[in-house]
Amino acid sequence: MSVETGLSKHTANGLNINTTYKSCKHLVQKMKEESIEESRRVWIRSTDKATTTPVKGNVDGIIPQWLEGDLYRDGPGVLNIGDTWYHHIFDGMAVLHKFSIKGGETTYRSRILESDSYKKNSAANRIVVNEFGTRAYPDPCKTILQKFMSRFSLPDFEDTTDNCAVNVCFFGDQLFAMTETNKMRRVSPDDLKTIGEKTNVTRYVAVNMATAHPHVDPDGTVYNMGNSYTSAKGPTYNIVLTPFDQASVVASIPCRWKMKPCYYHSYSITDNYFILVEQPLGISLPKLLTGHYTKKSFMQSMEWLPKEKTRFRVVRRSDGVVVKTVYQADTFFTFHAINAYEEDGHLIVDLCCFDDGSVVNQIWLENIVNPTEAFNKSLQAMPRRFVALDVSQASVDRNLVALRDTKCQAFKLNTGAIQCVPEDLSPAWMEMPRINYRLNGKKYRYIYGFIPTLCKVDTESKEVLRWEGPGFQVSEPIFVERPGATEEDDGVVLASLINEKSTVGGSRRQDFSSSLWRPSRHTESSPRSSTASSPDPVTTFTGTETHETAHSSIHEQ
Repeated sequence: MSVETGLSKHTANGLNINTTYKSCKHLVQKMKEESIEESRRVWIRSTDKATTTPVKGNVDGIIPQWLEGDLYRDGPGVLNIGDTWYHHIFDGMAVLHKFSIKGGETTYRSRILESDSYKKNSAANRIVVNEFGTRAYPDPCKTILQKFMSRFSLPDFEDTTDNCAVNVCFFGDQLFAMTETNKMRRVSPDDLKTIGEKTNVTRYVAVNMATAHPHVDPDGTVYNMGNSYTSAKGPTYNIVLTPFDQASVVASIPCRWKMKPCYYHSYSITDNYFILVEQPLGISLPKLLTGHYTKKSFMQSMEWLPKEKTRFRVVRRSDGVVVKTVYQADTFFTFHAINAYEEDGHLIVDLCCFDDGSVVNQIWLENIVNPTEAFNKSLQAMPRRFVALDVSQASVDRNLVALRDTKCQAFKLNTGAIQCVPEDLSPAWMEMPRINYRLNGKKYRYIYGFIPTLCKVDTESKEVLRWEGPGFQVSEPIFVERPGATEEDDGVVLASLINEKSTVGGSRRQDFSSSLWRPSRHTESSPRSSTASSPDPVTTFTGTETHETAHSSIHEQ
């Protein structure tokens, strides 16, 4: 699979992207005229308004008195600017959401992120800033000479998008919206207003791109990982320690492919190690640097390398040294790390795994409206466990995993590399995994995600517990532990829901719901939900990547 061809010729269904540029608007009309499954219909809706004044929700059930704080969410919610439409599910302008819970009640508010990208697009009344899978639309008012000069002028790397629609994270007491470029936007935890100018991470530390999924230590230290393309030794994956005014690179991992550093969305951390999955979805630097001239999107610079193995790059936290042992597995692709931990000399890494990188080239709005077999298959990520260990003296072709209660295997090859054979943690696929973050980097048992219903996976018994509401589209779930809990799953799961049929005051605007689920094996598994009316008809599938304290998905008041 060559992702680079995804926009010029859609390999799944022969869709020419030039047609999509002209017809995305008609997708909306098509959905109004035809019977489209509700769970897909909500993904194509766009918003141009915000709920800036908190709206009180109607509580169905009981919200525990101990549950108090703010749940922040982020995701692409503005899908069109004027008559121009975004094409990839990653590309819409960011919409921030805030659910406040106190005294058994909940309120909701939202706001469109006032990024430079959003303001430029709005001023032009069309898409003028490139996103992951959508190139800026040409200016119809430009002369042929102006278009020529624009195309062959030098690219401005300061002008990468600050449309931070992937995640939100607290750095100290400051809340930031994040994306996968080198830009971040600070927002007010109170009213979600955008504060000040954008933060360019490159000005503080040597990274040209960064993940939107940092890790937060119990002491509040924030680590993140990003690519650097400017090193004299070639591109590197840099692990960065914040805060920004004291930012430093604590480790640099040399890229396996010098001209095609891999794309990654997240990484793992344990008490003693950082773990990066170096997967064979490469970012072609020549194509990335010439995209300004060739009018290609960032996604079109990506290439799937099917003959390459997926590797686990392991770094010691104590000194930043990259472990020399090559840990590898048969080719797979991942967006989201679930967790990782150490046990009896073994390094356990859990991930949501796709068979290949085709999912990146399938999640177009067109495919959501008209799903193909390839599209449906590409979404199925299996939660899998890999085990790596120090086996420098081990014999060849013998299973080296000595842990009980696991089917994972690891073999030393003649090359000295360790081939890791995974175990499925669930019989069902799932994505957007979350855990009890108190156990991040430590041995744990339960995973929460969606398949696409909300689910809880027991990694020991492989049991899957599900919750669903007819017609609702669920978001990434967030587990909040009950104060004083002694069991890992003693708490509640929070998720935002959207229903196509619900209305506000008889208008065509849609309701949001915030589902509160008690999935503990010690309590009933029925849903507890609160619903807050909202004029924001958008689906938000991303959220926070922070833990329960001052940096919490439920931010303690």
